[in-house]
Amino acid sequence: MKICLVSNLYPAIVEGGAEIYVGRLARALAEDHQVVVVTSEPGFHLAPRREVTPEGIVIYRLAPLNVAPKTHLPQQLLAQAAFRAFDLYHPQVAGAMSDITKREQPDLVHVHNWKGLSLAAVLSSVPSSAPHIPVAMTLHDYGLLCTYASVRHPDGHTCGPDFTCRLLTKLNRRLVNRVGLVIGPSHYVLDHHLQRGFFRQATQQILPYGLESPPSPSGGWQGGGLKPTFDVLFLGRIERNSGIDTLVAAFRRLPDPSFRLHVAGSGPAFEAGGALARGDDRIRFYGPVGDKLRRALMENADCLAQPSLWPDNYPVSIQEAFQSGPVVIASRIGGIPEMVRDGVNGLLVEPGDERGIAAAIERLRTSPELAAKLRASALETARLYDMRFHVAHLVDAYQRLLVTNRLRPFDQRAA
Repeated sequence: MKICLVSNLYPAIVEGGAEIYVGRLARALAEDHQVVVVTSEPGFHLAPRREVTPEGIVIYRLAPLNVAPKTHLPQQLLAQAAFRAFDLYHPQVAGAMSDITKREQPDLVHVHNWKGLSLAAVLSSVPSSAPHIPVAMTLHDYGLLCTYASVRHPDGHTCGPDFTCRLLTKLNRRLVNRVGLVIGPSHYVLDHHLQRGFFRQATQQILPYGLESPPSPSGGWQGGGLKPTFDVLFLGRIERNSGIDTLVAAFRRLPDPSFRLHVAGSGPAFEAGGALARGDDRIRFYGPVGDKLRRALMENADCLAQPSLWPDNYPVSIQEAFQSGPVVIASRIGGIPEMVRDGVNGLLVEPGDERGIAAAIERLRTSPELAAKLRASALETARLYDMRFHVAHLVDAYQRLLVTNRLRPFDQRAA
């Protein structure tokens, strides 16, 4: 089978969990299938840049002209609306996607994130160049139905939906009629789209992200004996909705000098978060981190904090923490409670609850027995995310999509 994965970002350009997952998925699929990736990169050039990885994955990197950086959407509503309008149909992307599908002739196209690539351009180019190619889509956020893709706008209010979001929803509902298979990593994200009228004709499947086998240890605590610090890690995109302000404020409630807070990642709230931490030498903001430092931070951490204020879908960082050892403290919101069972494999707090986060951190530090119990249960949970299991179920869904797509002309004639 030849599979075309479309993702606006792809390693080595990484900002969130979606592109980390797509990179892992491409490598896993490439063991038994041909894989083509369409993605973007900074800058501007008319023709896609083609490369082939050692695993045989063919990557097309597009750099289309756009009105905003691909990794940072403007936060003002009018600027956001202008970006979305320009992104709705991008002729340069449409032409490139059409050329790629003609050249590569994939059996199916699997769309992931499309910010900066233009969903309409991606979807419309597939039937025009090859009408027989079916389309699958994985929902990583709420970009189909919310202008900010988070159902929580930067001023803190929950999308009603607002007028611009209602308009976006109406346009995208018609657009994704082309999608024959929709995948939700969590029940929450898929149900939210179904409630807004999406994917009524598509096959629906819940499939959590897959995890590769754990890498060998690469630099965590190696001093022997008791660790002199208690290390809290935040790993992900740094924006208001990620709850980074709440986490810093919660951490500063803990006066113990042995506590450390490590914040790894980038995003529009990076500078603001750093300003809140100013004057506390126990807090360090790293910015973007590569794979080696990412693993070292995870292995050294005593707990991972995921203080999301938006209904987060299925954070990859939580899966990695389950696998690597830090105990998870996370918000009870979105798809997170489908991963974290409070008191079983982690601890849940209410979104925005500074006192609750601080109390959970202190509870883990003073109760190593509880931490050990949660860590052991989390490791068992991580085994459920095995990438081989994930790929087997995904390929099965692909094959059913191909069969359904081949039978559709006969169903139409019978009708």
